[in-house]
Amino acid sequence: MATIGIIGMGKMGNTIARVLESHPHHEGIQFQRLNPSNQSQLQSCDVAIEFTVPEAAPGVIKQCLDLGIPLVSGTTGWHESHLEEIRTHNRQLNGTFLYATNFSIGMNVVFALNKRLAAVMAKFPEFKPSIREVHHIHKKDSPSGTAYTLLEELILHHPSYTNFELNGNADQPTAGSIPVEAIREGDVKGIHEVMWKSEKESISIRHDAFDRKIFAEGAVMAATWLLDKPAGEYTMKDIIRL
Repeated sequence: MATIGIIGMGKMGNTIARVLESHPHHEGIQFQRLNPSNQSQLQSCDVAIEFTVPEAAPGVIKQCLDLGIPLVSGTTGWHESHLEEIRTHNRQLNGTFLYATNFSIGMNVVFALNKRLAAVMAKFPEFKPSIREVHHIHKKDSPSGTAYTLLEELILHHPSYTNFELNGNADQPTAGSIPVEAIREGDVKGIHEVMWKSEKESISIRHDAFDRKIFAEGAVMAATWLLDKPAGEYTMKDIIRL
């Protein structure tokens, strides 16, 4: 039986705990936050899943890696400025670390499609890209980590774009910038759409999440997959292998 630590008992942490209850070969240990009183409990985990908050995530990740615990990290809103630092820390420790902005199988298929489409559209400059994402009112980061991943791949594979504009004028974006609309409403689990529009037609790729459980199931799958992997840095691409 594998013992999986769940760090951060918000909406995602509680959903992961419920998913683990149905796994006969996994036991979940819940941590609202890490402190000296629960270090021994943390060290008893075979792997941990971290869904905390952006300001806490880098410290939580380093703490787990320092203790030699393989870690799956799903918190977003921090990686843009801290991910390279975490990667360096993990290499120095010869640790095992998996990070993803989205654990949904469907969204990771969209990531692959987005990457391919961006490369194709580089040949057709009349088409201009934009991104729209919608989440629940309690989501702190904007744009979402998933939107950042879409942007990173688009910029990497389309030479005309180097940046993005958040909630600006989508009809008149700054040259080289991709318009991003981030909407916060209700209890929306997650909608992400990449659109390419010319004066005469448009193309779009869209993913709608109906149940938060898809992210929890993906995170548990990632943690289970990570158990027997050698030290290194991994993503959902390594698991799905599209």
